[in-house]
Amino acid sequence: MTPANYLRLRRKASGLTLEQVAERLMPRAGFRPMVVAFLRILETDGCTARHRDHIERLTSVFPLDPDVYFQLVTDPANSLPSICSGCGCSAYDPCTAAGGTCRFVAPDACDRCLTNANRRAA
Repeated sequence: MTPANYLRLRRKASGLTLEQVAERLMPRAGFRPMVVAFLRILETDGCTARHRDHIERLTSVFPLDPDVYFQLVTDPANSLPSICSGCGCSAYDPCTAAGGTCRFVAPDACDRCLTNANRRAA
């Protein structure tokens, strides 16, 4: 899992487009295209945020864990937490809904994503 993919999955799991995230981050419409461009860069594999506050600001718009993001940037793959390949949740930032929080049922899948995948396959 790359940091870019983690951000993209968390944003999409929240049902938000890049434009919607930019709108929530930047009240002045004139600056939103720059915010969208920056977000697009952050969601490009090989690119990462240099400043923690850039990622922390995103937490006001959609759920993600800055610690998980920066672990993906700096830590070896074998020391990373389990991250769902469907929605990007982890033990540190699980999916939450009326039914409670999700749990991992496979090394890279939470029960909600696995259930949704099974429903689509049926």
